[in-house]
Amino acid sequence: MALFFIIFAAMGSVLGQGEEGLDRLLPPDPAIRVGTLDNGLSYYIRKNPKPEDRVSLRLVIKAGSLQEDHDQKGLAHFIEHMAFNGTERFRKSEVVDFLEKAGMRFGAHLNAHTSFEETVYMLELPTLDPGVLETGFQIVEDWASALSFDPVEIDKERGVVVEEWRSRQGVEQRVRDKQYPVLYYGSKYAKRLPIGSMFTIQGAPRHRIVDFYEDWYRPDLMGLIVVGDFEDMDMIEQRIVAGFSGLQNPESPRERELEEIPDHDETLFSIQTDPELTRASFSIYYKAPDMEEGTAGNYRELLMRQIYFGLLNNRFIERTQEAEPPYLAANAGQTQMGRTRSLVSYSVSLLDGDLEKGVTAFLGEVARVRTEGFAEGELERQKVNYIRGMERSLEELENLPSGAFASEYTRNFLHGEPIPGIAAEVELSRGFLASIDLDEVNAFGNSLPRGEKNRVVLYAAPEGGDRSVPSEERLLEVIELGDALILDSYEDFVSGMALLDPLPESGSVVEETFHEDVEVYEWVLSNGIRVVAKPTHFKNDEILMTSYSPGGHSLVADDEFTAAVTSMLILNEGGIGEFSVIDLDKMLAGKIAGVSAYIGDLYEGLGGTSSAQDLDTFFQLVNLRLLSPRLDMDSYSSIKSRLMSMVVNRMKSPQAIFEDAISDAIHGDHPRHLQMNVGVLNNLDPELSLAIFKDRFVDCGDFTFVFVGSFQVDVLKEYVARYLASLPSTDRIEAGRFNGDYPKEGHTEVIVAQGLEDKAQVRVQFIGDAEWSTENNYAVVVAREVLNLRLREILREEKGGTYGVGVSGGISREPIERFATGFGFTCEPSRARNLIAAALEEIKRLKIEGPSRVNLNKVKETHTKGYQKGLKENGYWLSQLSSTLKEERELTSILNKEDLFESVTPEAIRAAFESYFADENRLIAILYPEGFEEELK
Repeated sequence: MALFFIIFAAMGSVLGQGEEGLDRLLPPDPAIRVGTLDNGLSYYIRKNPKPEDRVSLRLVIKAGSLQEDHDQKGLAHFIEHMAFNGTERFRKSEVVDFLEKAGMRFGAHLNAHTSFEETVYMLELPTLDPGVLETGFQIVEDWASALSFDPVEIDKERGVVVEEWRSRQGVEQRVRDKQYPVLYYGSKYAKRLPIGSMFTIQGAPRHRIVDFYEDWYRPDLMGLIVVGDFEDMDMIEQRIVAGFSGLQNPESPRERELEEIPDHDETLFSIQTDPELTRASFSIYYKAPDMEEGTAGNYRELLMRQIYFGLLNNRFIERTQEAEPPYLAANAGQTQMGRTRSLVSYSVSLLDGDLEKGVTAFLGEVARVRTEGFAEGELERQKVNYIRGMERSLEELENLPSGAFASEYTRNFLHGEPIPGIAAEVELSRGFLASIDLDEVNAFGNSLPRGEKNRVVLYAAPEGGDRSVPSEERLLEVIELGDALILDSYEDFVSGMALLDPLPESGSVVEETFHEDVEVYEWVLSNGIRVVAKPTHFKNDEILMTSYSPGGHSLVADDEFTAAVTSMLILNEGGIGEFSVIDLDKMLAGKIAGVSAYIGDLYEGLGGTSSAQDLDTFFQLVNLRLLSPRLDMDSYSSIKSRLMSMVVNRMKSPQAIFEDAISDAIHGDHPRHLQMNVGVLNNLDPELSLAIFKDRFVDCGDFTFVFVGSFQVDVLKEYVARYLASLPSTDRIEAGRFNGDYPKEGHTEVIVAQGLEDKAQVRVQFIGDAEWSTENNYAVVVAREVLNLRLREILREEKGGTYGVGVSGGISREPIERFATGFGFTCEPSRARNLIAAALEEIKRLKIEGPSRVNLNKVKETHTKGYQKGLKENGYWLSQLSSTLKEERELTSILNKEDLFESVTPEAIRAAFESYFADENRLIAILYPEGFEEELK
């Protein structure tokens, strides 16, 4: 505890000693134990209670693609893959197998990534069994020094990495590959993308892979991070010392050099067009000095940047709300660029490809800020919002997940980001923001780089069309026009009206029930609304709400369907009551309260979140969302313009063509499955959308509201009586209906040949009748996850045919009982048919033999661990309460899921495969590249 006061004493001296204080280094959070072994390995240890009974381990290597030699391009990333394919103590896939048996998921709890300058391995483990944690430490030790590099596993993994590379290929990657050499001009960054060279991946000899590992996986470049729910930090530290002190550095270690990004006096350009781009974009980048970190002064500069760019981006957003918006979207910011520079960026997505209109408006806004500065009210709201967010983070300190701390300490090890802790940061922010005035913020903006030096201009647009490709000279001309544009002075209008005036007269709670087993209150209100409320202590200041009423857009006529599904887009952007979206945002400064409406297939309703102290505001927003939708024709015109710009080039996208082909094959020309296009947009009817919204929400008496979180029951009850019990009720009885849009039955095949990349996208779906029940639906879920395990093993690990497989499946209860299951993946085009056949053969085998006991237990253990974690989370309870109420099950069933998990047998899952992956109604869809003829004959 003494250390806690020491750090605040240090903060006080920093805030009180002017420039001398600003030079002080920020001390680390006293809750962290930071140390360095004699061999140079750094470690971070922190006790953290959330999630309970879990620990997050990370091994961080200060080596990535920049450390690769010319003949090693991609091997840093390849070694990351090999870490899961065998070590001295764990053969082949035993690492993944061990984690899955412990109830962890590959990807969610076991993962890694490689970047330009680092490789990070992430492991989350349950801590109730000391043997599991010990095995976790052994895995990390082996990653650090004992990968086996089995030649057979190397050759198998080459295909997986190639397929990872293939899965990323597309128009965005093509454009990026051309822009990177310009943006990173003269540096190694442009030549060492982490994914690497597929020529190298496919042909690199084993010894060159091992060379990289031995050169760079060494203790003086390693950081070990352990954060989690354990009792004894000393024990963790002793385990680190015992396991990692024996690691040795090479006798002649290679120097890890800083990669410089050189200056250039002239502006560099990248002007790209592509036949698959669907919109045009324009960016200006300025290479600036490194954003230094570590001192109080650096922290103050960080706050200044965040405030300035936050204010500027707010201005850009306001322009998109105009009746004739000048651009689709725009943003500005400053980020780190390698270890020696930062990058100031200004980017805009052009509306209808109109370069001059978009760029001049965008840069004109920057020029207006530079000339006249921001308004005092803008700055004060930004400060209030920032401090409120920081204070809420401090209030939730004990509930922050271990992974968040682990990520922060990873950044500290890699980049020197200070780790003083949220309590110290709140104090710093309060003090510094109080001293940052409008003149200083405006001066900061004017100090940002301008002109030709170190400037990069990127332009990308769809190929063809009416607009010509601009030259470098034309881009410079447009930039000059924007810089010289003189806009009218900005008016910071803030409504002085009350949010809701008058307040509604209270109704009453006419029936009360307390469900003791689940600690849930249920109230029936005088207007018929049902409220279900569960107070929790999972978060100190989080209240979540969802609500639903049966019907949805299933009850509108087919020719009103488009108006129904676009109603929320139109009305949510229109604001509520007397307030536009911008007005509302300004009025809610410093408050944590938000409510949105939805109209779905079978239900309409609201969702939202609130702080306990802002509940009154939250309930006023509920009232306004339901009773005072706002149709703003300027906002509608803006939405329509932006949507039109996005869809006009939609059919340039191979993915869009593929999705449309599948929809056409399954649903034909059913009016509820028309694709968004220019014709549909031209027929939008905002008045009809408003009328449908009012009809769906005119009767609140059949609503169910669910609240979960840190509320006081009596306080919530008072708000419910005033704001919910007073809502109108017409005693209308409704239920969602089936509209005849069931997918085509039988065997359907969809083959599309579109796209420039050498890859195929596969989708296989099964549909059919089903009897819905909790048990049947859970059997589908288990079958789905068993199949996911097996297809990963077969298609990825054994055949090296794909980077990953997605498996879906479930049973619908409303409006009719049907099942839908399937799987999908990307692969080399010539292998698509064979991989589909292999997957179908595995499904056939599972129908006969069922799952192995090992795989079934993996799935059940994963569900058990996830369930135990979920029971201590507000979001889980909100979802479970809502679904249980809709399905008219007993609330106590939420507490009995482990019985459901245990009841599942291999025979039940075999039967699930037989029933729910039935071959009678099957779709096979393949997206091939353009010109791929062999499979189309």
